[in-house]
Amino acid sequence: MAEEDISQQGAATEGKPAVYKPEYSKEEVKSLLAWFAERMDRLPATMQLDPATRTADLPRTVRAFSALLKAQADGVTSVTFSGYVAHLELIRQRLKEQGVE
Repeated sequence: MAEEDISQQGAATEGKPAVYKPEYSKEEVKSLLAWFAERMDRLPATMQLDPATRTADLPRTVRAFSALLKAQADGVTSVTFSGYVAHLELIRQRLKEQGVE
């Protein structure tokens, strides 16, 4: 990758939350799921996560990801599921920015 491309990539991600990590602890996942469970009735119908990512049915997305992570309770610390956890973390960050506490 050219140096110019790398600097443009850095500028494109500046100010955006870095929530992805290869592994999350069971406690982190449990806390995240509990946070959403307490707020399901207050989720907006849709959400624009960033300029390229829009969730058309946010409650459905949160329910689906939560169900998947609950069903894989023993394996949620695996890198296989870290993308789902990171996506929920990003949604939570956006909701907090919108005043959902």
